[in-house]
Amino acid sequence: MSAGAAVRIRRSPAGVNRGAVLGLLGLAALALTGCSQIAAIAPVGGDHLAEVRYAAIDLLLHAQVDVLTAPVCTQSSDDAVSCTGTTVDGATITVDSPADDPTVLTVTVGSEQVYSGSIQDVLEKAMAGS
Repeated sequence: MSAGAAVRIRRSPAGVNRGAVLGLLGLAALALTGCSQIAAIAPVGGDHLAEVRYAAIDLLLHAQVDVLTAPVCTQSSDDAVSCTGTTVDGATITVDSPADDPTVLTVTVGSEQVYSGSIQDVLEKAMAGS
């Protein structure tokens, strides 16, 4: 090298490739993002209680109900699921899915029935983004 052109080459520790490290960090970030996306679709594969709760919340959001307390659900020994919550203005939210037909649910806000029908239809609609 010439006297005026001193160049210092900085090397990574032996065997470490910066591009590979950055690539692995990028993959880790994508994996973490993917986890939240998987969590968003997990309800479709959940148990009956979880499916009822997620469907009820989707229906309340779609009906633009101002929820103060999201429905809290319990499952009885015969597998019926019931949930209760409250709206901002104090109305009671009631969700029921009977043991004799666990594929359906009824959502009521105060005295108004918001929905009565298939749980699967609600979850599929939510997955489709409509």
